[in-house]
Amino acid sequence: MIDLAEAKTRLADEGYCILEGLLNPDEAERLDALARPLMPYRSGYVKLEGALNHIPGLAPLCMHPAVLEIAEHFLGKEFYLPNNVCLMWCQPGAPAGGLHSDWPLGLVPQPWPRWPFLIQTLWMLTDFTPENGATHVVPGSHLSGRPPAPNLQYSHERPAVGTKGSVLIWQGGTWHANGANTTTSQHRMGANLGYVPWFVHRPPDAWPLLRRELYEQFPERLQQLLKRSVEP
Repeated sequence: MIDLAEAKTRLADEGYCILEGLLNPDEAERLDALARPLMPYRSGYVKLEGALNHIPGLAPLCMHPAVLEIAEHFLGKEFYLPNNVCLMWCQPGAPAGGLHSDWPLGLVPQPWPRWPFLIQTLWMLTDFTPENGATHVVPGSHLSGRPPAPNLQYSHERPAVGTKGSVLIWQGGTWHANGANTTTSQHRMGANLGYVPWFVHRPPDAWPLLRRELYEQFPERLQQLLKRSVEP
C-alpha cells in the first residue's frame, strides 16, 4: 500500500521520495528490452530524448494516478509534461555524473524559492543499485536556494535505490547525479519525465515534440499533459 501522505512529506522535507511497485516488473522488463535497441551501446551513459515517439507503451507512466496526485500537490491543478520522455541508460563502466539542479532553475535568480518549478520522475525499468549507477541525491538540498558547488563532495549524498517498477520522484532543485556503474555486466535503465506548472513554458526546440498522429491516439488526460509538447 502506497502512503502518498508520507511521500509528499518526504518530498517536501528531503526533496525526493521513492514509490515502490507502481509498475509491474514484467512490464518494466518489457520496456527496458524495447529501449536498448534504440540506443547506442557503449560503456557510458546514454540518453534517448523523445522516447514516447518510439515506444508509445511508455504512455501509462506519464499519467499514473499516484504520480499525478503528487504533481498536483506541489504544482497546482494545471501542470504539463514539457519533455516527452527521456530514456537514461547507465551501462557497465559508466562514470558518475556531476551533481546539479534541473532546468529552469538556472534561469532563476538566487536564492531560489522553496516551492518547485519542476517535479521530476525517473521510472526504474531495472533495479537501481549502488553498483549499477543508481541516481544519487543530496537530501534537503532543494532548500538551499542555490546549485551545488562544483567539484565538492557532500557527506550526506546517497544513492536512491529501488527495485524495477518503482519510481524516484524529486524536486527540480534537489541536487542529484547519475552514479557510477562499477559492474561489468549490470545495466540500469530509467524513464525520465518531468512536470511543470502552468507558468513555466518549454524552451523552443529544447526536446523532440510528440508526433501529432500519436498524440491523437492518447487518452484525453495525457493529451492535456502534452498539449504544449506536440507537433503543430
